[in-house]
Amino acid sequence: MTRSHPNVLVAGFSHELNSFIPGVSTAEVLAVAGPTVVGADLFGPSVGIDLELHAVAAVAAELGVTLLPSIYMWGGVGPVIEDSVYDRLRQRILHDAQLERERLDGVLLCLHGAMATQSVDDTEGDILAAVRAIVGPDVPIVATFDMHTHGTARMAASADALIGYRTCPHTDYYDTGARAMRLLARAMAGEVRPTVSMRKLRMTASAEHHDTNHGPMVEVQGLARELEGTPGILDVTVFATQPWMDVPELGWSVVVTTDGQPTLGQAAADRLGRAIWARREAFRVPKVPLHAAIERARASSGIPVVLSDSADTTTGGGNGDGNLLLAALLRDPRPDDSVALALTDAAAVDQCMAAGIGAEVTLQVGGSLTPDFFSPITLTGRVITLADGHYDSELPVKPRDVGGIAVVAHDGIQVVLTREKASQLDASIYRRAGIWPERVRILQAKSAGGFRAAFDRFSADTMYLDTPGPCDSDLTRLPFERIDRPLWPFDADLDEPWAGAGPDPA
Repeated sequence: MTRSHPNVLVAGFSHELNSFIPGVSTAEVLAVAGPTVVGADLFGPSVGIDLELHAVAAVAAELGVTLLPSIYMWGGVGPVIEDSVYDRLRQRILHDAQLERERLDGVLLCLHGAMATQSVDDTEGDILAAVRAIVGPDVPIVATFDMHTHGTARMAASADALIGYRTCPHTDYYDTGARAMRLLARAMAGEVRPTVSMRKLRMTASAEHHDTNHGPMVEVQGLARELEGTPGILDVTVFATQPWMDVPELGWSVVVTTDGQPTLGQAAADRLGRAIWARREAFRVPKVPLHAAIERARASSGIPVVLSDSADTTTGGGNGDGNLLLAALLRDPRPDDSVALALTDAAAVDQCMAAGIGAEVTLQVGGSLTPDFFSPITLTGRVITLADGHYDSELPVKPRDVGGIAVVAHDGIQVVLTREKASQLDASIYRRAGIWPERVRILQAKSAGGFRAAFDRFSADTMYLDTPGPCDSDLTRLPFERIDRPLWPFDADLDEPWAGAGPDPA
């Protein structure tokens, strides 16, 4: 390190694009999803607890690194970001980089990797390149990323290391931040020369089988950890890209960071890339038709049975207004049903608030936010709960506000209505609504796999529903227009993981 207490600029932003959600993510929309913070507030509780930024602060304090915090935005997931929002973020980060240029020893950016604006498809690559242009080639830049990063050549060319989550459901936010900060410290001290090698694959796959506790991703991550045992390799990250982005250069990528050995890194990235490609069919997601799933859940000897309405996953871009499960239950009611599900519908919440607890109401619920996939249905029932929308989620631990909550009971079906969409990576929205999720027979999770870290702790069975929506696991049913082709599974007979790859080596 050039100084006994080296100086590191810290900044970032997190938003995940879903191209099949209508509208634009304005500053007002993003403010509902999460905060934008500046200065020391980057490391405060408003952005959550035990996330990347908190690890960066803790490791920096341990190692005697001085942090220069700039700005950070957490915007959730949804349609493209309004250009002006990104422009303000970008200008603030670049202003601070320029201001501190003469005393900077390193840069750490906490990013998501799947954000896009009205006119910029690769905001993370753009910001990394712009910061690099200011600080020059000798100041190391390390960035953290979600596993669902849309990895691009520009990102790889502009940073010294791209460090991603290793778990899905994501439980290693803190560990990822700590890995990044420790690697940056070693680079600033001259102990290592981090160098990025990347292999882009011509494949994508829905998020359900990105799960690192079940299925093919377990082997993939195991192979990545084995490669990290190779002398000279500092980090191996697999980016199983956000599959619902309609942008050029879409596809999985393998990023290997070495100690100044790009040839070694490329060979390792290619080896792991081929292993992923060989397993591609295992990443297809088998779904259960609605009626069959409901009947299986009703017949189950254990409770709860979790039905994943993953095509409307609220942490993948869905608005949470998909009502097909509720409609199916209402078409074939059973006197002993015990069901809890959640829907986003601000107007219905307002009607319940006006009617009051105990009132009988008839509502049009769901289908208003994503009309390309859903239509409103009629729900008649009794208002049993009204609450504000403030609570803390469990995964990650983070303050949430869904704007208001109403629960309407129709026989044994409890419908949790929220003004803003609720994350269902865990069951906290049900607990906030006064429902014990462990005690119902059928429990809905609007999540494409990320829910399992929390729900598997108490569920008796889990099924993925075969329903349409903006997060459909059958990607070929969605109206992609801008992706590069050929790309598996759109081109099912594609036989090379990347152009010129040739046959697998013996």
